[in-house]
Amino acid sequence: MIWHPLVWAFWAATASGSLLYLVAAMRAMDVAANWAPMQTDADQLQRERHAEIAALLGRGSMGCLSAAAVMGLTGIALFWHRIVPGAMCGTGVLQAMGIAGYRAILFWSVALILLFGWRVMDGLDDHHPDGVLVPMAARLFITAAPFIILALVHSWQALMRIDGAPPVSCCAAVYDQVLSNASDSTRMAGLLRATLWISLPGSALLALASLVTAFRPSARVTGKAIAVMAILWSVCAGVDVKHVWSAYYYEVLSHPCPWCLFLPDYYGAGFLIFACLGVVILEGVAFWVADHTARTHAVLAEPAGRRRRKAAWRVIASIFVFTLLTIGPALAWRMRTGVWMDGSF
Repeated sequence: MIWHPLVWAFWAATASGSLLYLVAAMRAMDVAANWAPMQTDADQLQRERHAEIAALLGRGSMGCLSAAAVMGLTGIALFWHRIVPGAMCGTGVLQAMGIAGYRAILFWSVALILLFGWRVMDGLDDHHPDGVLVPMAARLFITAAPFIILALVHSWQALMRIDGAPPVSCCAAVYDQVLSNASDSTRMAGLLRATLWISLPGSALLALASLVTAFRPSARVTGKAIAVMAILWSVCAGVDVKHVWSAYYYEVLSHPCPWCLFLPDYYGAGFLIFACLGVVILEGVAFWVADHTARTHAVLAEPAGRRRRKAAWRVIASIFVFTLLTIGPALAWRMRTGVWMDGSF
């Protein structure tokens, strides 16, 4: 285990969040299995107390685990490359971590998305005294358990591999990827064109669809469709950041490294850029939960509608900031040089 203070802070937050989650999940299991709102006996009163305890502990758990995830991301992006021989950014850190590092990021992301969806549902349930969403929220909360466990296991494996890791080469990993893509340049160019065509017009389409659906719900465009659109747009936009927009920060071609964007040399732009993508995904999930609640529980239609509109405005704001941070430098380069980075006019 490495003795970097951020590692210990990460594990302290992770342990606190996991302990809170464990206690809350035990209460939530009782609620999900035995919830009987029409009964008023002692067992149901105890389950109602369990639901309140699970909600309070779940919020604390989500806060601790979110803080741990932010610290882990910050460590990969800014600090831990200094203790890995040959590493200059997060690419070198992940190279030292091996496949466990990528799996940890994936499972952390899924777990936090599920917890965020639960938190939105729990917040909507607070607006009605009957607790109509309690059993559904409990099941969603429990669903995050396997992903949290996998995130912890792979985080441990990844951080253990950093200690005494052999020398790595960030640039070699990046340029090997470029060379491998160059051997199939036609297909790669077609893929990038496809992601650009999805992300550029898709940003306007997603903003318009979320706004219209939030204020004028219809049976054709549901919250589920908005969530799928948000995830698809975020994935394509992330690919474009790596292969297209990052070049205007580095001012060189053939350096598809998203982790360098987090460095102070580039003003930490990666934090804001990828935070925008994260907000779009999370608010897309919130839109789905709120829309589903409004359609299935009429008593919560008003608070669900407000949450749906809030999600739409947050999606639009995130897309706007993302556009400024990506297309803005590209336009500035075009105005200064008269050409795009790929040489086209």
